[in-house]
Amino acid sequence: MPESKQPHRRRRPQAIPPIPDEELPAEPSHRIVAADEDTPDWMVSASRVSGAAERRGVPAARPKEEQTTARGAASGETRAILEMNRRTEKRSEDAQGPSEKPQPRRKTPARTVKSAKTAGSGKTAKAKAPAPRKTGKKAAARRRAQLRKAAAVVVGSALVLALVVAGVMGGTHLLDIKRTLDRGDGVFYPNIFVNNIPLEGKTLDEAAAIVTQQVKAQIASFSITLRTTDGSGRSWNITGDDLRMQYDVADQLDQLWAIGHTGSAASRYEQVKALENETVMRYTTLSYDLSSVNQILTQIKQEVDQAPVSATRVSDDSQWPPFSYTDDVPGQELDISGLNERICAMVDTLQSGTVDLSPTAVQAPVTRAYLEGQIVQLSTYETAIGATSDPGRFINIEVGTRKFDKLIIKSGESVSFNKVAGKRTYANGYADAPELAYGDYRTGVGGGICQVSSTLYNAVVGAGLQVTTRYQHSLASNYVPLGLDATVQDDRLDFVFKNTTNADIYISTEYYKKKGYWYTKFTIHGRPDPNGYTYKLESEVVEEIPIPEPTYVPDKDAQYVVYDDETKQVSSGHKGYVVDVYLVTMDAKGLEVSREKKYTDTYKATTPKVYVGVTPRETPTPDGYGLFN
Repeated sequence: MPESKQPHRRRRPQAIPPIPDEELPAEPSHRIVAADEDTPDWMVSASRVSGAAERRGVPAARPKEEQTTARGAASGETRAILEMNRRTEKRSEDAQGPSEKPQPRRKTPARTVKSAKTAGSGKTAKAKAPAPRKTGKKAAARRRAQLRKAAAVVVGSALVLALVVAGVMGGTHLLDIKRTLDRGDGVFYPNIFVNNIPLEGKTLDEAAAIVTQQVKAQIASFSITLRTTDGSGRSWNITGDDLRMQYDVADQLDQLWAIGHTGSAASRYEQVKALENETVMRYTTLSYDLSSVNQILTQIKQEVDQAPVSATRVSDDSQWPPFSYTDDVPGQELDISGLNERICAMVDTLQSGTVDLSPTAVQAPVTRAYLEGQIVQLSTYETAIGATSDPGRFINIEVGTRKFDKLIIKSGESVSFNKVAGKRTYANGYADAPELAYGDYRTGVGGGICQVSSTLYNAVVGAGLQVTTRYQHSLASNYVPLGLDATVQDDRLDFVFKNTTNADIYISTEYYKKKGYWYTKFTIHGRPDPNGYTYKLESEVVEEIPIPEPTYVPDKDAQYVVYDDETKQVSSGHKGYVVDVYLVTMDAKGLEVSREKKYTDTYKATTPKVYVGVTPRETPTPDGYGLFN
């Protein structure tokens, strides 16, 4: 039978273990009967049983004749003891050996003696004269023989007296044995209990009926309720019938009945006397089918256990990054190994009650937090557009910003700014605006697009992406710090970067107005840095280049001024700079981890430009000049 189906048996400590027949002594430790033929019938139990045990094969009650015979046997026992004393005396005399047989005492004839009183009267008186003393060896031998005979008589008398006393005491002890063993004639002896029930004075059948009724009631009232603590309100009951529970009543009763009812009379007597000093307590053996418990718990486990549900990422174009998420659902699992042991302990003691089932939560393999953590915001960067900028510049920055909105970059893919932004043409939505070219500002289609590329450049660096191509402006820009710009020009100057995160990159853009200023903003989502690092660029000015002397430009076209005494400064000029640019790495708390110099940028100083008119003014003629010539 498999181990799980073996019936479980509860064993209780036993006060006095039963004495098996093979361990009983063959005879009592003190012989109290001289001969086997003199042993009373009521003491014989080796081949017969008394009480209810005798009921199984021999009528339980003995007839009156047999009882009378038993009492007569006790008297006959006393006579047997006296007869044994007589025989002992005879054996003692025989042990003296041959001795000189005393001679019969001869009578000495009475001697006639005349007294003084009777002499005169002529009467004679007869008097017994003392025997004359014998002398010689024969007389001494006779005296020694007489002394030996007297000593033997004294010793024999003492022996007879001792045997008589022993016989009387033996008879008293025999009567005590009989009275003691008679108390268990057909019934249990005192101080014997089973399941805390006293069996004294009960027959084997009566004890069996009482104990059976007790254990049946216990089994009928036994119940264990199992209920879950997960809020579902589910419960299950386990009864004695479910476990095929039963008690072995006969097993313990037979062992208890053997106390005082089996073995020799002396052995039985000693067992019964031992009960006066120590109570014998036994408990019936409970058996049940453990496989039933396993089957019930397995069924409960199947109902309680719930597999967890992992979260999922679902494509959703209504938001960015273009995903929505389903929630993960934790599962639960019931551990029935320890539960099995607890139920078995309750069954062993017939302890009814309620057992709470507390399933263990099982986390889903993929949680929503995990999925959301796989696509996080890596960086964001924004720049403000000058309020006095040309209207065409606002248009160009907005068009260029929206070209990059909702852009997905695959792992390992490179991005060209000029390719995504497209040629700066009217057809692509761009407008005329001042732009920096060849060290000077001039009007061109797409002017202001460099602010878009510079803003994207800082967002790319902050996301930890690899920059492969970048150019600085010839002149310092005012919308990003020195060294943090990236200029572009159709088919000539480009800004290129590469996705090296081993996951997709998601770029979103915004063009919005805040507190009277318009902004362009880039945000990049993707796989988080494995170390939790973030990045940024910082520049340090190492040299300033002063503004040169102004440059005067003749305004031949009279664009600004006409006369040669007129001037118009069209630019104030700018200082030049030499800057070192560093890549700063920060940990998750924003603390600086490292600072690495990436490059050095040099911005030229610009010369102020002044336009001068080229037309001389005419000299005025005084009034009346030449009237007299």
